[in-house]
Amino acid sequence: MQCWQQGTPDEFWAEFSENGKRLGYKAILLHLTAQRIAEDDHLVQLAKEEFGTKFLEVFSYVKNGKEVVKVKHADIARQYRRIKGIEGDNTTTGT
Repeated sequence: MQCWQQGTPDEFWAEFSENGKRLGYKAILLHLTAQRIAEDDHLVQLAKEEFGTKFLEVFSYVKNGKEVVKVKHADIARQYRRIKGIEGDNTTTGT
């Protein structure tokens, strides 16, 4: 829904069409999922570069009394967005 609202219907369908035919719901979701994974991977790389040796400290949590470093890219990217004040969980960074 957010992707639909970000631009015009023509812009949306230009991105989600192949050979002049509009993609179906499932194909659009797969496309958006792939975009999200790529964006999360990019944000994880930025976080590692920016925080360096502090990465393990900043991107960790306590589980059963032990500190555990986050490994899921979606979780790291979500926290990085919060730290950097990037709006919403589905926005692109433009980087």
